[in-house]
Amino acid sequence: MTAYSIKYAKENLERIAQEAVDNDQATYITLDSGEAVVIVPKERYESWNETDYLLSNPANRRHLLASIEQYRQGQVVRKSLEELEDAAQ
Repeated sequence: MTAYSIKYAKENLERIAQEAVDNDQATYITLDSGEAVVIVPKERYESWNETDYLLSNPANRRHLLASIEQYRQGQVVRKSLEELEDAAQ
């Protein structure tokens, strides 16, 4: 994580934004009031929003967490894309 003052950010916004994208990291900008905002690459922001949405529904959250646990315990069956397509027909 990197942090900059608002004064520095005003003078270097494009460089700061490009750095955040290149490093795929959040960059904090501290306002004169002491509060802060964050610059995040668009893909990471969208990923966070998708995760938040998926976990916001209690039933979906339980299902996803159970699936993750099954994966961790090795209770998975690997299938090729072709096998999945055949099964869908």
